[in-house]
Amino acid sequence: MEQLFDLSILQVADLYRRKELSPVELIGSTFERLKEVDLELSSFITILESEAMEAAKEAEAAFSRNEERHILFGIPYSVKDLYFTKGVRTTCGSRILKDYIPDYTAPLVSILQNCGGILIGKTNMLEFAYGIVHPDYGQTNNPWNVTKTAGGSSGGSAASVAAGIGLFSLGSDTGGSIRIPASYCGIAGLKPTYGLLPIDGVFPLSPSLDHAGPMAKTSEDLMVVMEALVPGFHSAKLRKNENVNIGILPADQISDIKEEVASIYINALEQVKKLGWNVQEIELKYFYFTEEIVMNVLLPEAASIHEKWLPRKDGYAPLTYKQIEAGLEHRTLDYLKAKNELVSARKDVDGVLENIDFLLMPTVPYPAPEEDPALEEDNEMKFTGLFNVTGHPAITINAGFTKNNLPVGLQLVGRRFDDKRLIETAAKLEKLLAKSMKGIKMNV
Repeated sequence: MEQLFDLSILQVADLYRRKELSPVELIGSTFERLKEVDLELSSFITILESEAMEAAKEAEAAFSRNEERHILFGIPYSVKDLYFTKGVRTTCGSRILKDYIPDYTAPLVSILQNCGGILIGKTNMLEFAYGIVHPDYGQTNNPWNVTKTAGGSSGGSAASVAAGIGLFSLGSDTGGSIRIPASYCGIAGLKPTYGLLPIDGVFPLSPSLDHAGPMAKTSEDLMVVMEALVPGFHSAKLRKNENVNIGILPADQISDIKEEVASIYINALEQVKKLGWNVQEIELKYFYFTEEIVMNVLLPEAASIHEKWLPRKDGYAPLTYKQIEAGLEHRTLDYLKAKNELVSARKDVDGVLENIDFLLMPTVPYPAPEEDPALEEDNEMKFTGLFNVTGHPAITINAGFTKNNLPVGLQLVGRRFDDKRLIETAAKLEKLLAKSMKGIKMNV
């Protein structure tokens, strides 16, 4: 399992076609790994072992007949448990939907099924992606240190991929819920341009801010998944990457990040310069107002979705219910103002990116804490939330480790619908940074 643990999607696909690895072998090893570590991680809510093994046998038979298949054929993956899956329960990490079985499958999952990807299970998450762990499911722990959180709300997806249980996962991101856990768990996570991936069949939190996106060990694997999910993504025309211009935040806007995060960020900037990229300070006008805008949009939108379940208070975690109640009391005027600010903030970032190719900043101000911080009490989404507001694509990659071997993420942000170039640029930096990270061992 040690060798299979580190394989990429492209490596597995190649081994399949050379008949040096079988889907049955890989899926079997995947579930062995799950049984070995997931009692500590709690990264899955529903496990689909028998279904996955049947699919693996079919994939193995197809490869034995030398049939041409999609690159994701036979590749094990998971989805966050708010993606609807026909015939398979979708709990959203809540007692409210503990026995809910959808009668249709989310389009993104259908695409992966049609490609022949093998769904191994539905991953644990914060309740309804709303920032709180429901006690029925418990916190997902971090594979680098199980006394720390994997992050939220897509924590199960991040932890499982980092631990080698499946090669990629689909998550959702409303204020950082893909990028934050990906940062904590040392993997790559993409929040695509708003609207690039459909969110149909993904239980909503705040439709104005919700994004669906993939999580994988590396940016290169994210590229493979995005090429499957977005028609024509592989043939998108790319501008030449010479003389890349990188925009960074002024020093005062990152002054409150943890010392080790700052050190890793500064090292990353040095590596950027080694690539010959130009670095300059920029100003993001709405940076300081991100949380206010997010909450003024999220609270009422989430409340409108959950209003029908208000009589079922005992089904929610107490803090989740409290946030729903707060949303019901939210002023309509504040919501409408915030909706207008979504447009203004997007135009502001568009303007900055006219002369800058990418923005670069830490993903989270600190490494993984012991517990997920409350939505309204922390600056966890300080660097991520703005790009849910503006809809720009943002990717996190692993940039290094603290002295206690906790991963630290670095976020790159690109122009809207320039997702492919963003991923390719992140992959270049990721490979450069990875050279100094060899030999660091995971806790599980």
